[in-house]
Amino acid sequence: MSRGYEHRSLRELDANPDKPGRRWEVSPQLGIEDYNFNVAVLEPGERLSQNAYHYHDEQEEFYYVVDGRCRVEVEDGSFDAETDDVVRFDEAVPHMLHNPYVDSCKIVAIGSPPEGRRPVHQVQSYGELLADRYGEDGADDPSS
Repeated sequence: MSRGYEHRSLRELDANPDKPGRRWEVSPQLGIEDYNFNVAVLEPGERLSQNAYHYHDEQEEFYYVVDGRCRVEVEDGSFDAETDDVVRFDEAVPHMLHNPYVDSCKIVAIGSPPEGRRPVHQVQSYGELLADRYGEDGADDPSS
């Protein structure tokens, strides 16, 4: 019988091995249908999205940095998001979160509406973006 709530630990949930970083797609595992709720840990050199620098036509996204820091790439440049920073993106706004630093970064990512995550449009691969903005070759990027 349902008590109207569920209490779980990330240790009890499965991470998605097909996504960059270590990502727990919490919403489907808890039966949440109103939004996508993910928790991710990015190690140095990892990015959050398989689609790298991307946007969604019909989904807003919200990120909360739980611990550490990451770099946020946007159309007019980039900025760092650190512990307790929040970042929100409107629909159709290109962005990418990645970790170019020496320590890991833990992020909460929320997207709404959940069906708006598709289609997703890649603007640039991880390697292309790094090369264009920072002169890095992106040789370790499997999507370049």
